[in-house]
Amino acid sequence: MSVTISLSLDELAQIKRFAELENENEAVTKAAREFLRVAQLRELKAVSGKLEYQDVSEAMEAMELRERHSKQ
Repeated sequence: MSVTISLSLDELAQIKRFAELENENEAVTKAAREFLRVAQLRELKAVSGKLEYQDVSEAMEAMELRERHSKQ
């Protein structure tokens, strides 16, 4: 997919420098993908510690053992 964007020469030069790429298309593509990766990490960090988790591994193991013994 093609997208047209407007950047100043300085912005494009910075993107190429940070991306360590000379090809403008590759540098902008890499920058956009890196932006998405960082944004996703920020979203994960925002919900970190807010999710409730209940460890049910012991109950699951006991249930599996009961099922295994009842089949024998």
